[in-house]
Parts: sequence; C-alpha cells; structure tokens
Amino acid sequence: MTAQTKGLLAAVGAYLCWGFMPLYWALFGSVRGWEVIGHRVLWSLVLISAFLMLIGRFSEIFSTLQTFKKQPIQYFNLFAAAAIAAINWWINVYAATSNQVVELGIGMFLTPLFTVVLGVVFFRERLSRLKQLSVFLPFLGVCIMIYTLGRMPWIALGVSSSWALYGVFKKRLGIDPWVSNALEASLMLPFAIAYLFYLDANGVGAFIAGGTYITILLISVGLVTSVPMIAFSAATNVLPLTILGFIQYMNPILTLLVGLVFFHEPFNHQQLIPLLFIWAGILTFIYSEFREKAARKAQTV
Repeated sequence: MTAQTKGLLAAVGAYLCWGFMPLYWALFGSVRGWEVIGHRVLWSLVLISAFLMLIGRFSEIFSTLQTFKKQPIQYFNLFAAAAIAAINWWINVYAATSNQVVELGIGMFLTPLFTVVLGVVFFRERLSRLKQLSVFLPFLGVCIMIYTLGRMPWIALGVSSSWALYGVFKKRLGIDPWVSNALEASLMLPFAIAYLFYLDANGVGAFIAGGTYITILLISVGLVTSVPMIAFSAATNVLPLTILGFIQYMNPILTLLVGLVFFHEPFNHQQLIPLLFIWAGILTFIYSEFREKAARKAQTV
C-alpha cells in the first residue's frame, strides 16, 4: 500500500468520524454541552500529550512557547484559536442534542466559502469574478433561509464562521498542528477544570452523578475527537490539497444524512432552496479553481 493510499484512507476515515459525530454527541442526552467540552479539553490534552511523547516531540511544546516570547501577538492568536475551537465544538454538541443536525450540516457546507471571505479580509487575497459569484450565491441562500425560517440560522452560521475563523488564527500561528492543539488545550484547561469543579461542587455535574455509562462517555470524548484529528493530520502530509478539498465535503453530506435518517428531522423547501444556492456557490468555486489551474499550466507550457 502506497503512502498516498494510506493518506487517502486516513482522510476518509477522519471525515467519516466527523460526519457521524452527531450520533456520538446525542448519547450525552441531558449532559450540559459545556461540561462535555470541559472533558474534551481535559482528556484530549492527556491523549495528545501522550501521542507527542510517543513520537518524541513533546519538548516542541516548550520550544514553541519560547519563540512566542519574541512574538507576543502569538499568545493572542493562540487564545483566539482555543476559544473559537471550544465554541465550535459546543455548537456541534448543542445541535446534536437539540435535534438541529440538518441545519448543522447545511452550515458545514458554508465553511469553505466563509474561509474564502476571511482570506480576503485578513490576508488580502484577491478573488476572480467567478469566485466573487461563488461567495454571493451562498449569501443569497442564507438570506432566503432567514426569510423562510423566520429567524437567523444561528447553528449554520455559527458552525461555519467559527471553523473558518479557527483556520485564520491557526494560519497566523503557523506552528505544527499537534503542538498547536496541545497548547490550545493547555490554555483552556484551567477554565475547563474550574467549570467542572463548579458543577460538582453544586451537585449538578454529570461525571460521577450520571453513573458509569456517562462517566465512560465523558472520558472517551478525548479519544473520539482526537483520533480523527490524528488521522487527518497524517493525511495532510501526503495528500494533495485538491484531493483533500473534495473529500472535505463528505463531512457536511454525512451530517445532513445523519440528521435526516437517524434524527428524523424535517427537510423541506425551507432547507432545500438555500442549500441549492450553497451548492451552486460550491460548484462555481470548484469550476473557478480548475479554470485558474488550467490557465497557469497553459502559461508554463
């Protein structure tokens, strides 16, 4: 098996895990979303630290912090990335436990296009006419969604904008993703521990009071959320971005199907029409990418 084949399997495995993740979040039932996130921070830090020790890279955490002393803005970028990641995970948990998985899936389709917009805002990237159209079409879709639903689609907008913003601050950090994940979890750990102790002190924490089943679930959250990240990180090292770009759409497609098949959520014109505009934007963007690559190849010949 070639390295690229292994990378492809790792990427598909990661997106399969993320696509079906709402089923896992739903197992927590009435457990507070922020309590789940608190345990995710705690146990994922344990797992990531063990992984870095295993591959002999744990010391990179401290050497990276040393470089931050010369660039204090990196502390802000790290805190922003950590806080936004926590918000994104909470939205995922909330959507699954409040039967809003279809809207979550629709929001995930918006993520790449939000990333494009933020690239223009933060990194002054230029968009061709076609790419401008690819952003405008989903914007129309969201406007239609607001009109038909009679409310702001907070889940869709929240999950897409938070993940895109997370990407911006990760890019600004410019450090190894595993070291970054360890630092993010370390930064959030005091807040997570304080919140978990607060819940237990007031007799509303689920870690012990929820019984063995909930306790095991809360401990497992670090493993369940970290394994796909490890797989995805391995895939990015060997796969071209063009392949990863296509595979990433497995996540929203699977999430949407999970909402329909397993959560039996309604899907009518209120969701379909905006989704068609979003898909039109995605297809326009992909077509624009192919055109630009073909033009660059023609210039080099």
